Amino acid sequence: MNLQGSYQINTIASNVELEINRLKAQVELFWDKELKHYIEFGLNDGMLILEVGSGPGFITEKILEKFPNANITAIEIDSFLADFSRKYLSCKNINQFTVIQKSILETGLPDSSFDFAITRLVLEHLPDPISAVREVYRILKPGGKAVFVDNDFEMHIMTYPHVSELKELYDAYCQSRYSEGGNPKIGRELPTILKNGGFSGVDFEIISAHSEIVGDEMFLKSEGIGIPIKLLNDGFLSSKILGRISTEWRRMMKSENHSIIRQLYMAVGEKTL
Repeated sequence: MNLQGSYQINTIASNVELEINRLKAQVELFWDKELKHYIEFGLNDGMLILEVGSGPGFITEKILEKFPNANITAIEIDSFLADFSRKYLSCKNINQFTVIQKSILETGLPDSSFDFAITRLVLEHLPDPISAVREVYRILKPGGKAVFVDNDFEMHIMTYPHVSELKELYDAYCQSRYSEGGNPKIGRELPTILKNGGFSGVDFEIISAHSEIVGDEMFLKSEGIGIPIKLLNDGFLSSKILGRISTEWRRMMKSENHSIIRQLYMAVGEKTL
């Protein structure tokens, strides 16, 4: 079990550059709806914001585009992603951020420091998500809100016409993440985890993206082939199954009235002490 988590960019996909592009598309896929919920939960301009598991910096960029007077402290454990985000954001002439290479379990940040926290697609990769939530709780100001966003791979991509082989792909992905200490079905558990981490006033939302609204291309970019190829190379997925998935996916895409749907699971809590 890897105590740093089951997501490391140099091992999770077959090509780092393609994985970076996939992560960017994944942000774009949900951002409009995601932002509405962040604002509903209390995010506004001028806040001190904590972003945990900030990755390549794409969420940091989006938030500061919307709230130019906010300031973000971004925590990222992966040295490649931390360096990438610093360079990426600097090239975008974004200045109101600090990237710290630390674990969500031990940020080293002082108590009661932030107005709002976002932890996006992180808990599913951790062997001890409750400890991570408690650390976010510790460094949030009293009255501050924290939002945790994650997947649930039993309810991931759904299509019309139905591609039954996708279940085999997601089963393989889950086996891989479980073997590394993650929990790829954590989405349904978020409210309970937040309560166990100390938060009160917990609420839960599911946000969805639909191909009829955002287009097919966004889905294709946000999924990609890098992770399936890595699952194949690591022995979690057979070439026969991957071939069937590819065939049925192409057949689905050729259907005149096809649809692709994906969900993210979002829970918010407040620090009341």
